[in-house]
Amino acid sequence: MNILGGNPVIKINDLKHYYTDADGNTVKALDGVSLEIKQGEFVAIIGANGSGKSTLARHLNALLLPTEGKVLVSGLDTCEEENLWNIRQQVGMVFQNPDNQIVAAIVEEDVAFGPENIGVPQEEIR
Repeated sequence: MNILGGNPVIKINDLKHYYTDADGNTVKALDGVSLEIKQGEFVAIIGANGSGKSTLARHLNALLLPTEGKVLVSGLDTCEEENLWNIRQQVGMVFQNPDNQIVAAIVEEDVAFGPENIGVPQEEIR
């Protein structure tokens, strides 16, 4: 029995993401990933370099769109352009290397940037 219950916040069904490499070959970065994450759950995605972890994460806030399959965030389809604002208010990304952060070299400041821009009080952010 799942004590968290409820609908999934993240639902991925048979996600496939292919890209073309410099030699014109098709590379399968993700091939049939399915996943549900309910509110309150903690999930770790682990794997070797090049296994698709970052590609999967980029699908969660629609920085990438599926080659095939479906990604839903709070029931919103990432492939529907009118959903992007709402999805991106719910799903953010923090890069592994602080030098690659978008706003600041300090992770705390980078993470706070999004909530600050939608009016979340400083006390709640910190």
